[in-house]
Amino acid sequence: MVLLFSYSQLFPLCFAVFVSMLGFGLVMPILPIYARDFGATGTQLGFLTASFAVARLVTTLPGGWLADRAGRKKPIVLGLLAYSVVMSLYGLSQDVTHLILLRGLQGMASGIVWPVISTMIVEMVPPRDRSKAMGLYEMMHFLGMVIGPGIGGVLAGLFTVAVPFFFCGTLAFISAFIVALRVHGIPLPEPRVGISPVESSQSETGGKLLGWNVSSKRLQGLTPYASIFMGLCIAQFILVFSNALMQPVLSVYANEELGISEIGVGMLFAVQGVVTLLATIPMGVVADQVGRKPMIILGKIIHASAALLVILSGGFWPLLLVMSFRGFGRSISNPSITALFSGLIPGSKRGRGMGIFNIFRNVGLVAGAAVGGFLYEFSFSEAPFIACAGVGLVGILVVVLLVFEPKQSL
Repeated sequence: MVLLFSYSQLFPLCFAVFVSMLGFGLVMPILPIYARDFGATGTQLGFLTASFAVARLVTTLPGGWLADRAGRKKPIVLGLLAYSVVMSLYGLSQDVTHLILLRGLQGMASGIVWPVISTMIVEMVPPRDRSKAMGLYEMMHFLGMVIGPGIGGVLAGLFTVAVPFFFCGTLAFISAFIVALRVHGIPLPEPRVGISPVESSQSETGGKLLGWNVSSKRLQGLTPYASIFMGLCIAQFILVFSNALMQPVLSVYANEELGISEIGVGMLFAVQGVVTLLATIPMGVVADQVGRKPMIILGKIIHASAALLVILSGGFWPLLLVMSFRGFGRSISNPSITALFSGLIPGSKRGRGMGIFNIFRNVGLVAGAAVGGFLYEFSFSEAPFIACAGVGLVGILVVVLLVFEPKQSL
C-alpha cells in the first residue's frame, strides 16, 4: 500500500473501481433471480447478459475520446453518477424489458469509467511504477467482484432483492463525490511531435513482422509504436476470446458434470478471486523488475494449462486447486498487459488508445462467450475448455512474435 501514500489521488480512483466492480459482482448472482420474479424467459436472461457487454463495447471508444478532449476527471464523475442512477433504478424496476435496458445503461457507464480510470492511474505514476499501480487497480477490481456477491446475497436475504441495488447506487454516488472533491484534474499532455529514431525502428521492425502497412496516418498519428500497438490489441482479443470460451460454462460444468453444489461453485469462484486479489500487486512489482512481456507469456501459459486441468479435476478439491492456479495466472498477466500497452501511447492520446484496446477486449469477450456456450450445448461438455487451451496457445504465440517492449515508455 506504499503506492497509496506516494500517490494520494490513487485511493479515490481505486475506490471508484471497487464500487464499479462491486455493482458488477453484486448484479451477477442476483439479477437473474430478480428477472425470474418478473417472468423472464431463458432467452431474455441471455439478452440481459449480452446487453452489458455490447453497450460497454459501444461506449468505450467515445469515452476515451471524451477523456482526451475534456480531461480525465469529468467523464469519471459523470460515469459514476450515471452508474448510481442506474443501480438505484434496478430496485424500482417492475419489468424484464426495463432490466435489459438498465443493464445496457450500466454497461455504457462502465465503458466510460473503466478505461478512463486506468488511463488516469497510468498518468499519475512514472513508468517504473506502472505495473504496481495497475496491480493495485486490478486488486480493487477483483475485491469488488469477490465481495459483491456476498453483500448482495446478505442484503437480499435480510431485506428484499431490490435493496442491494439501492446500496450499490448509494456507494457509486459517494464515490463520484469523493472523486470530484479529492482528485485534481491532470493537465492533458501536449501532443508529441515527430518520432524518435528508436520509435521509428521499432515500428518498422514490427511492421515487417506483421505484414501490414504501418504507415497509416491514423495509426501513426496515435502512437509511434504502431505495429506493437496492433500486435498487443490482436493478442488481447485472442487471449480474452480464449478465456471467454470457458467463462460462461465453467460453473455449469462444475455443477452438472462434477456434481458440485451451487454453494461449492460459489466457493470456487471466491477462492479464485481471493488468489488473484492477493497476488496481483506482488506480481506487478515483479513485472516492473523483470519486464512485462515475460509475465504476460507466463500468466497465459498458466491460464491455458488450467483450462485443461478443469477437465481432469474430477471433483471439488482438485478443481479448487485449479481455480487457485487460474487466479494466480491472471494476477501475473493482466497488470502487465495494461501497463505495457499504456506505455505505447502519448499522454494526449492515451484515452483514445485505451478505448481502442478495450474494444478489442470487449469484442473478444462477447464473441468468446457466444462460441463457448454454443460448443457446450451442441458439441460436448469439455469442448469449450479444450478450445480455450488451444486458442490461448495461439494468443501466446502472437505475444511472442508480435509484441515487444519499447525501449522508452511514453
